[in-house]
Amino acid sequence: MLLRIVDRLRTARENQDGFTIIEVMVAMTVFAIIAAGFAAGIASTLYLTQDNRSREAALNLANQALDAARSTKDVFTLDDDTSTQTVGNQAYSIRRTTNWINSDGTDNSCGAGSGVLAYKRVSISVSWTSGTSPRQKSVDLDTLISPASAVSSASASTIVVGVQTANGGPNEGVTVTIAPVSGGAASLAAQPAPTDGNGCSYALGVKPGTYKITINKSGNIDTAYQTSPSYVITTSQGGIGNKSFLYDQALSVNIGSPVNIVGAAPQLPTSIATSFRHDDTVRTVSTTSTTLFPYTDGWTTVAGAYTSTCTNVDPTAWTTPLNGLVVAPDVFSDKNGQPGFLATGDTTATARAPMGLFDVKTSGLDTIVSATVKNTTADPGGDPGCAPSTTYWFTGLNSKTATTVALPYGTWALRSTTVLGALTGTNTPTVAASPRASNVNVALTGNVVTLDPRTVGGS
Repeated sequence: MLLRIVDRLRTARENQDGFTIIEVMVAMTVFAIIAAGFAAGIASTLYLTQDNRSREAALNLANQALDAARSTKDVFTLDDDTSTQTVGNQAYSIRRTTNWINSDGTDNSCGAGSGVLAYKRVSISVSWTSGTSPRQKSVDLDTLISPASAVSSASASTIVVGVQTANGGPNEGVTVTIAPVSGGAASLAAQPAPTDGNGCSYALGVKPGTYKITINKSGNIDTAYQTSPSYVITTSQGGIGNKSFLYDQALSVNIGSPVNIVGAAPQLPTSIATSFRHDDTVRTVSTTSTTLFPYTDGWTTVAGAYTSTCTNVDPTAWTTPLNGLVVAPDVFSDKNGQPGFLATGDTTATARAPMGLFDVKTSGLDTIVSATVKNTTADPGGDPGCAPSTTYWFTGLNSKTATTVALPYGTWALRSTTVLGALTGTNTPTVAASPRASNVNVALTGNVVTLDPRTVGGS
């Protein structure tokens, strides 16, 4: 038996057979699968460890930010703030937001509500993006901070002023002045600080009564174009009087030639009005530059003085289809889509209103042409009309050559004379259509010209 075993071992040792290539490939594949599993497990462990370390660092940063907020001596100086900090090789963004909570439970940035200012909510958000994951991660913590002493008492009140910009953001650094008016009001020992990072300013310990709040900041206006708007407010014992202002840097606007004119600029009337529309707000000027409130969605520019009874100057008011004519969808831009109102900077813009265009030629010694609105009420042909009647004047014309002139949309009766302002005893000039204006149809009947913004087939 022992000899047989030895013989078998000798035979196995002397055997020259090996593994086939298929056996080797199968073995390597099995090994690779097992190794990949181990590698994935190790990588996952490393990623999880890194994420835990990042989250722990973020939590420490959030707690440090909360501790700094709690240690602030004047809680009114706590406002929104964003900063960055690097721990190890990881960058973190630290964002602080603040809101006042009143005794009635209302929660807003300035504390403008009823009741007294009870607490200030401070929220800290620390965010980071890990190199192992493109998704941003964050840690968020909140706390409530009570003022060191009561900011309102049973016998006093608080005045809260909030100032917002056109986009709804805070307007920081606005000077606030509060003056007594009546009803037991008294002069403040000191005026409140300018608005903070939340656009808020506070007057504490105010005697109940009626006060006038005035704000001011260089270059800023409100929607009524006041540079120092004011508001009268009445406070009560233990309560809050608040006022929110919409106030922002004025937008400087230069008014240029008509937006829909191709080629050389035409002659404009001696005094042409330009109207700017934003929803129901209309501002009309007769200058080549003006200031506007910087609404984020801009303004619509209209040539002429637009009012509720003078709408013919507004292309969108021509809503009655006539002989295939419809309102052009791009009537407030040129043929290349260039808008009539265009921001050129943070506080500057250009305005170019669409107008009608035609040629006029005087006779004899006449050098002046008057253009008077013919339709003061809506016309069946689609002209919305303009009341009371408006007259524009062109000077410096002659009888030898025709002059291309521009007018707001509408129907106009033309007369020529030698005396500026004369509407009687005048002559009939020669009028001809001019093709150099897009989005306008010119219809002529003797000395009457209709400038129609409707186009054929909506083209």
